[in-house]
Amino acid sequence: MNERTLKERLKFSGIGVHTGMSSTILLHPEEEGGIRFLKDGTVIPATIDSVVETERGVVLSRDEKQIATVEHLLSALYGCKIDHLTIEVIGKEIPAMDGSAYPFVKAMEEIGFSSLDRKKRKTKLQKTYTIEEKGCFAYARPSEELEIHYIISYDHPLLSYQEYCYNGRSDFTGELAPARTYGLLSWKEKLKAMGYALSASTDNTLIYDKEGVVNKPRFPDEAVRHKVSDFLGDLYLLQPLPVGYYIIVRGGHYLHIELLKKIKRSEY
Repeated sequence: MNERTLKERLKFSGIGVHTGMSSTILLHPEEEGGIRFLKDGTVIPATIDSVVETERGVVLSRDEKQIATVEHLLSALYGCKIDHLTIEVIGKEIPAMDGSAYPFVKAMEEIGFSSLDRKKRKTKLQKTYTIEEKGCFAYARPSEELEIHYIISYDHPLLSYQEYCYNGRSDFTGELAPARTYGLLSWKEKLKAMGYALSASTDNTLIYDKEGVVNKPRFPDEAVRHKVSDFLGDLYLLQPLPVGYYIIVRGGHYLHIELLKKIKRSEY
């Protein structure tokens, strides 16, 4: 398969789920340069080296310019197999849209893609990696195809155990892209006191109360599907994408990025 970009420019506007502020992003097709963000004239490469924060989302930075919550958009770029793009950001955070990668995927599929004259780069894991921290676990090993096995567990009757397996041949648009970010009402005050989830609502978040779920899930296991989508977005920060078999248990962006840093130090 050849590398590709978008056929035309795309524009998205909305509210950032954490900052609560309006923002606009412009997706500019490129023929080279990889995935990069543009903030106030500063280019911020979409790479592991640009990550400066992983609390409740991935924040990228360069020369004191920052862009928050990039993971849903990057997951959509993975799903659409986009290799080169400049993402101009007007604001502090990527718009939340409906809390999933799907609005980005849908718009990109509608506008279409341009095939470039270079073959898509590929790489496969050569070693095995393990990270354990505070009851969380991440493991990666060589494999002929991309496979992700994800497990989540929270103190909640609907989230005590969810498990999902994904491979590179699966239908990303149908199975993962619509899965929304999620949260428990019991987290609300603590998160807002920390400056997170200031605009979280049933419009952009799957919300769980003490007994069940406030808004209707799109999948019975939507929460863990969203975790897989998040991991794919984080994985897209390492190019060429490292094909392998991954197991994540009770993970989050910090664990994802630490695993990928370990891989990068050894194999890139």
